[in-house]
Amino acid sequence: MQPILEDEPAADAGGLSKRKLLIPVDDSPESERALSWTMEELYRQGDEIHLVHVVPKLQMGNCFGAPPVDFLPQQDPIAYDQLVKQAETFIQTRFLPSLHNLRVHPIVHIVKAEVDTESIGTVLCRKAESLDVAAIIVSCEARSRLQEFFLGSITNFCT
Repeated sequence: MQPILEDEPAADAGGLSKRKLLIPVDDSPESERALSWTMEELYRQGDEIHLVHVVPKLQMGNCFGAPPVDFLPQQDPIAYDQLVKQAETFIQTRFLPSLHNLRVHPIVHIVKAEVDTESIGTVLCRKAESLDVAAIIVSCEARSRLQEFFLGSITNFCT
């Protein structure tokens, strides 16, 4: 695949600028629905589709000058590599076939992030800014208000 280098936005045959659309994905039906909605309602010929999955990585840091040996597990590099492989697998099996049928070639980003310094929402917003996307299409899973309070919401954060 050739790298994409742009000095100015490309235009399609209709004179419309090529847009970049970012879709955060995980191994869930909500992500599939977000992609499907995007392709039916928002996508137009020539747009770039960016699929982004964030793989959280625990970072061992100091807490008040002492190493956190009692409350944070050590990052297992083998288990972490398996998480990355799982991400590659579900993206290849759940998302790429439907886009291939539509003759759309997405750009896939698997981002490794430190969970103690950056939330997934922050990572997605930074990625969107660096790519200069026109829209972030985020799926929303059904949660109670209590669950959302304790677990947070990437959709609310990005909005």
